[in-house]
Amino acid sequence: MYKEHWDLKKMPFENTPDTEFFFGSEKHEEAFSRLSYVVEEKKSCAALTGAYGTGKTLVLKALEREFKKKGYVFSFVNNPRLDDLGLLKMILHNFTGSGVPARKEDVLMGIEKFLRDTFQDGKHVVVAIDEAQLIDDASVFEELRLLLNYQTETRCLMTLLLAGQPELNAKLDANKQFSQRIVLSYNLVPLDFEETKKYMDYRLKVAGLKEDIFDAKALDTVFKRSGGIPRWINNIANMSMLTAFSKGEKSISEAIVTEAIESSKQ
Repeated sequence: MYKEHWDLKKMPFENTPDTEFFFGSEKHEEAFSRLSYVVEEKKSCAALTGAYGTGKTLVLKALEREFKKKGYVFSFVNNPRLDDLGLLKMILHNFTGSGVPARKEDVLMGIEKFLRDTFQDGKHVVVAIDEAQLIDDASVFEELRLLLNYQTETRCLMTLLLAGQPELNAKLDANKQFSQRIVLSYNLVPLDFEETKKYMDYRLKVAGLKEDIFDAKALDTVFKRSGGIPRWINNIANMSMLTAFSKGEKSISEAIVTEAIESSKQ
């Protein structure tokens, strides 16, 4: 709606995992680096945790984009609230893009065949599961652990990446056999004030903006009201730009940010 007002090429604060907007804060770069190590070295499993909206999905998507360029094969599961068979079917479907067998043993044989065929092609398989804290059935973790048993004499045939909110940690700790397979873990925390400013500036520049439009007090208000959580930063910044557009303003003040926040509550 306000793209033309600032002559933007893209909306800057959409809450979608658009990897063009991946901002490499120190925290996000560390998360990306750790997961990259696990994938590149073909290790078994890594876990990424963080509060709602801290950018876990975007880290996974940035990783997928980077490693697909190198020939890695991904199965990305967005909603793991499934039973063990349902999740196995979803993983296989993402690999093959076609119908999957009904029986569990056939699904497992299909996954094993895909893993070994991919290995023979000189490639590596990655299964990324987002919102992993939604997995309630212990048997699902057990099936995932057993998938990690597919190995050659020298390495795993599959790398598993789990991302979820902090309650995922308790579920992993409760499953000792599974937690022993986790090579690295990282907890993604909110941005600090300086990172919040750089985050907003980066997204605005990617969207095509050439000048600063949020004044110092407006930036301070965005940070305080968002707590440095990217999803909330996006919501507040987006509503602030919409409010400024409706007033015919090109600069965004503290008053506009506050009005935008209050109007979003109504």
